[in-house]
Amino acid sequence: MKALLLFIAATVSSADISHYEQLLASARYTELEHQLIQQPDYKQQGELLVIYARALINQQRLEDANTLLNYAIEQFPQNSELNYLAGLSKIRLASDGNVFAAKERAARGVALLQKAVSLKPDHYAARQALIDFYSIAPAAAGGDKELANSMAAQLAEENPAQALLARSRILLNEKKPTEALALLNSMIPDPPNARLLARKAQILNELALYDEAFVNYRQAAEHATDLTDKYNALYHIGRLAVTADQDAMAGITALQQYLEFYRDSENKTLPWATLRLAQLMYRTGDTFEASLLVAGLTNAQVENEEFNLILVSLLSALKTKEAKAEPEHQTEDKPQQI
Repeated sequence: MKALLLFIAATVSSADISHYEQLLASARYTELEHQLIQQPDYKQQGELLVIYARALINQQRLEDANTLLNYAIEQFPQNSELNYLAGLSKIRLASDGNVFAAKERAARGVALLQKAVSLKPDHYAARQALIDFYSIAPAAAGGDKELANSMAAQLAEENPAQALLARSRILLNEKKPTEALALLNSMIPDPPNARLLARKAQILNELALYDEAFVNYRQAAEHATDLTDKYNALYHIGRLAVTADQDAMAGITALQQYLEFYRDSENKTLPWATLRLAQLMYRTGDTFEASLLVAGLTNAQVENEEFNLILVSLLSALKTKEAKAEPEHQTEDKPQQI
């Protein structure tokens, strides 16, 4: 009985997991980390380590993620998700880091991804990561295009949507966006899969087929079951409403939802989303709301020349409009002389 009570005490509740997952999805990483490390036993909770590792990876804190995951897979060697994240972080570090350590790290990363799949054969994210690595890495670093295609063909027998994602990714890695688009057009399921729609929209955008890209991002947002997938699609709806002169009201609605979800978060796209919404507000004649949005960006430190040029241009346009709209000062009535 004592052992059972200790087990129950050491197991994090589903409510706690849901809370931390919501913080992760809404990019509240500092808040998540602060709350999580207050739990004295968080390193004994595999589910919490998964969430913590994802938060670190999302922030590009790959060395921190790698350190945490090295510990995590020692504590939970049979946890497929921890093995997947550990493999992913090592492969990303290999692509960014020292060339002499890259091959060893990549090999270790691949081994961990393979272990994740062996523990959970339907871990499609791990299988997609392996296919992506084999299709894009040079042969000297472990790449194997034939193996990538073989793995994609195996996926087709088990999960056609996942196979389509894999095959389209291989074509994109080979710089064949037109072929990837043709493949998606010929095989996309009905009802459609949100990630396939987003992949199709991404390709259409790259090919400058903006009208179709806009439609597919809207469908992706509608069909998404994952919060990150949904809000990524909403952002692109707003972006294309500005950059490709698409439906302004649809763009405004999408960006308002995006900004509301990520309010006060560490999402690095927030300044861009705010700027795009301000542009749409200006375009539709709501200069008051546009001015409010722009005012919130004046202290934003975005090291991007395009962003800052657009911001300065919009500020100038708003000031010009404000000056033209300002009513003339009425002269004070003088008393009538008798």
